[in-house]
Amino acid sequence: MKHVIIGTAGHIDHGKTALIKALTGRNTDRLEEEKKRGITIDLGFTWFDLPDGGRAGIIDVPGHERFIHNMAAGVHGMDMVLLVIAADEGIMPQTTEHIDILTLLGVEHFIIVLNKCDLAEPEWLDMMEQEIREEIRGSVLQDAPLVRVSAADGRGIADLKREIVRMSQRIPAKSRGGSARLPVDRVFSVPGFGTVATGTVLSGRIKKGDNLRLYPEGKTCRVRGIQVYGRQTEICEAGQRAALNLSGIEREEVQRGCVLAPSGTPCSGRNIDVRLSVLPHSDRAVKNQMRLHFYSGTAELLCRAVLLDRESLTPGESGYAQLRMESDTALFPGDRFVVRFYSPLETIGGGVVLETNARREKRFRPEVIERLRQREEGESSDLVELQIRKHGKAMVTPGELEAETGLEAEELEKCIRELKETGRLMVIETKEEIFLWHGEAEAEARKKVLEVISEYLTRYPYRSGIPAAGFQRILLECGKKPAAEEYMTWMGREGVLDKRGGLFCPAGHRPAEDRAYLAVKEKVLHSAEKAGYRFVAGEEVIPEGVAKERAGEILRLLTEQEIVLEISPGVYCLPGYMEKAKDLIGEILDSAGRITIAQVRDLFKTSRKCARQILDYTDRIGLTKKEGAETERVKNR
Repeated sequence: MKHVIIGTAGHIDHGKTALIKALTGRNTDRLEEEKKRGITIDLGFTWFDLPDGGRAGIIDVPGHERFIHNMAAGVHGMDMVLLVIAADEGIMPQTTEHIDILTLLGVEHFIIVLNKCDLAEPEWLDMMEQEIREEIRGSVLQDAPLVRVSAADGRGIADLKREIVRMSQRIPAKSRGGSARLPVDRVFSVPGFGTVATGTVLSGRIKKGDNLRLYPEGKTCRVRGIQVYGRQTEICEAGQRAALNLSGIEREEVQRGCVLAPSGTPCSGRNIDVRLSVLPHSDRAVKNQMRLHFYSGTAELLCRAVLLDRESLTPGESGYAQLRMESDTALFPGDRFVVRFYSPLETIGGGVVLETNARREKRFRPEVIERLRQREEGESSDLVELQIRKHGKAMVTPGELEAETGLEAEELEKCIRELKETGRLMVIETKEEIFLWHGEAEAEARKKVLEVISEYLTRYPYRSGIPAAGFQRILLECGKKPAAEEYMTWMGREGVLDKRGGLFCPAGHRPAEDRAYLAVKEKVLHSAEKAGYRFVAGEEVIPEGVAKERAGEILRLLTEQEIVLEISPGVYCLPGYMEKAKDLIGEILDSAGRITIAQVRDLFKTSRKCARQILDYTDRIGLTKKEGAETERVKNR
């Protein structure tokens, strides 16, 4: 079922609230002062029943200029607006300002409602309709249908209902994908239930039992109950008005302007990069460092405009700017906004958010202007690539990208596939999470890893490789340990690195086998053969002219190559001797069940010390284990 939000707009006392009551039978003025004074001060909410059984939400906005900030808070999420104009007055100042705000915030579907037709003659109504058409020529309302009604006596209300139904059928259905987001426009407490926050669900779905975070404050809460248009439900979706009963959060902690969303979705921060436009008929220009009132979603903030590509923006002009907020925001790229002059309060322009949580930029930098141009004009995949590139050498998750780009999950997945296929993106999948890495960042990290390994093997030419800890720091700067480990595995699969035991080296690397290596090898083989089961110490096999440290490195390599065996630290023998020893000791264990150091000493005609070294070795390889006396071994089963 399609979900539609209908809003009202228009000058004060042109009958917006009365019109809604004529359409729905309900009065949206809820405040005592509103009822007493007969004017709408804050947002009002109700619903309109559609022929298919569904309900469209209705938001009634105040028309008085003093309450424009409340009006702006209600526009977000509106699919269709009833622009109400009184037949006895025509277009008035707040009518024009409302049109400006609605246009700046991207509303596309309008019905012009000429209200209070009971107060005018047909000829007057014809003239008024002609004046309205002339006033809106060239605007987004140019082709909007106009319906004559009287909320007082009911004339034309049936025609308006039919027009609302026709237009609602033409409005595209909202996607229910992507992260859930509900900007709060009202909050109150209900005895026995606690905190209730209401708003329009802009994207995704919210389910009963979901854990949400309140942005930009960061407080977490749980959805204890959901009501949509007066009905209890288990779920609310994009395009619906919803009231959420929240647990884990107090009424005082929630206010209009906050956003409820899953953890890690909106990008909070104080700097946003934007395309800023000044209204053509504004009487003011926007100058660098000008203080402004900023409206987006249900939030109203103060900011300063830093113009990035020009000295000022005059009426009708547009440019790139960084808006530096005086408090934290909770915005997505693509969000639209309105700005008003600081004092006196009047709407002067607006635009679209290009980048949230932006770093402070210097003015007139070509690379910054080009980046923002690409963000504004590029394809979705270009936007995703730019955002990944913004993270520099660091990896990013799809969830983080969804929050930073404002793209829905399905569109984001498509972009990731495209970027991966064209080599601009590397996707690293671990058991728990997926990590995304810009191709240039990956290439730079790979280069640094190979440089570190190369430097290490230059310093230690007789080593087969470097332990992972020697270069893993570079990868941990880019991503979490599981991602770093999976990347190392990938480098092995792709032939970038060879893994030899716990060591890594460039593919095809061979340790040095130079003159010193050959000299040590020859001497240790000769000495070990001669020593037999009395073994030989490392100090005894250092050839003349070979430094002790270098000889130690070569002996380590000979051990890795299994040319010699280090039976205990710094003591060597030929592998063949120990193979024979294992066989003979195994035969005795099979027949007698145990063997002593004395037996080994006599069996191999060696010293007691060497016999102990032999049995320590068979313990290490799992052939024997100590049992009872220190000198005895039994078969390790």
